[in-house]
Amino acid sequence: MKTRQHKMRKYSRLSILLITLTVVGPVLSGCSKMLDVDSRHIVNEENKWKDINDARSSLMGVYGLLRSAMAQDNGYWLYGELRSGDFSPVNKRDIEVIIHGELNSSYNLVQKLSNWRKFYAVINAANLFIENSSKIVVLDAQYTTLNNRIDIAQMKVIKGFCYYLLARTWGDVPIWDKSYEGNFPNIQASSEKEVLAYAENQIKSVKDDLPFIYGSETDPVYPTLNYHGFNRDKWNGVLFNRLSANTILAHIAAWAGNYLEASVYADYVLTNASKSGASFNLSSNITNANGFFYNSSNSQLVAFPFKWSESEASYEGHIEQLTLASPLVSKAIPDIYIPSDRIIQIFNEKDDVRFHIDNNGSPSSTYFSNIGGQYPIFSKIKVIREGVSGADGSLPLFSSAIVFSRMEEIALLRAEALVVLGQKDLAKGLLDQVRKSRGLQDLPNESDLLDAIFAERRRELLGEGWRWYDLVRYKKLKRNDSEFNKLIDGKGIFWPIAQEILNNNSKLSQNSFWK
Repeated sequence: MKTRQHKMRKYSRLSILLITLTVVGPVLSGCSKMLDVDSRHIVNEENKWKDINDARSSLMGVYGLLRSAMAQDNGYWLYGELRSGDFSPVNKRDIEVIIHGELNSSYNLVQKLSNWRKFYAVINAANLFIENSSKIVVLDAQYTTLNNRIDIAQMKVIKGFCYYLLARTWGDVPIWDKSYEGNFPNIQASSEKEVLAYAENQIKSVKDDLPFIYGSETDPVYPTLNYHGFNRDKWNGVLFNRLSANTILAHIAAWAGNYLEASVYADYVLTNASKSGASFNLSSNITNANGFFYNSSNSQLVAFPFKWSESEASYEGHIEQLTLASPLVSKAIPDIYIPSDRIIQIFNEKDDVRFHIDNNGSPSSTYFSNIGGQYPIFSKIKVIREGVSGADGSLPLFSSAIVFSRMEEIALLRAEALVVLGQKDLAKGLLDQVRKSRGLQDLPNESDLLDAIFAERRRELLGEGWRWYDLVRYKKLKRNDSEFNKLIDGKGIFWPIAQEILNNNSKLSQNSFWK
């Protein structure tokens, strides 16, 4: 323990803050308390908002809290990938109840996932930054008004993103427009529609204040070699930029059913991608151990890296913890897997480089290992420690990024929006672009285009936290599933509110579906 603390003192102030805020719970075995985050203790009490270092530390602290909120209890995947999804559990009853939508279960994992406190810790920290950071402009000449405006813009985008995550997970939730000290306040819930509108307005108000690239002399908004002391190599894929803001706005609009706005925002991202250095990815880059999910890049439109070089690798907070097993890591069987017959059902086209059955009847895949075994291993994402292919899995620390959106994802989202708007030729062009990059032919003209787009999202984004939310949007558009319609109309698509939250806020009531 003392040796590890001694080593941590060598890290930069920024690195220490990021390590501390990575996840709630153990990151390195045996020293969990040092790496815990108390969501009531949102910003260091010693931060007096005096100089640019305080601004940078607080800024990165909020990002760290957001990453922690998404990674905690592997929530990002358990919320988005499991319910009515493609994965099956292996001897994990608490995961099984999530898959079957039994969200009022008493299992500890389910109860923890029902608690939204972690996201309000982020919102409170962002509000605190918005309210106080301008004080530094007066006290430290290095911290300019422009720098502060860009930092505040990031905080408002983070707030908007958090409210989007809250709305799609719980529906009606409280809106905090200022910071609070001590216990979280008793505020009644706003409707899902109001929450999404608030999220959108927060981001729209500042999206044009954000640079395309941080730490670049050619950026049109903030042309400087260094941003908070570092050049673009440090910040690419770490901070929310203008493409990130428009990506989140596209998803807010799509979830709200405003597909015209979703198309406009997504088109902005695709049209201006080169200004941030974002690009589409080869399939080999997506699946390589040191490829797309390793480290960070601006092709990760909205993402949260766990950089090995910054000592941010962890055990919890990565899908690998759930999906990998021997021989990739020292674990006999995975927690979740996709049965072989379901894999064949999902990847049902010839020459799909992600998975297909070749002419000899043998499976070929970049997404799966041990295909012929009882539990096929989903190994699309497999960044073990430093991302070296074939790394010894005896110490299963992972450094893969949590990626909310990338170019293929936003292209498919725009295709979805274009179909709803009746612009099928443009939609098909975007879909075919993604299909061809994965070894598939253009979609036949007689196909149901909306079905094909969601089928491609199912394949391309497998394991990236989208399956449940895609299913909800698809069912809302189709309205051809009576049982799912009941879930939508009765607000059963959302999670129940944790009893702890209800006990601490008398102005809240349980979602009627879960009473």
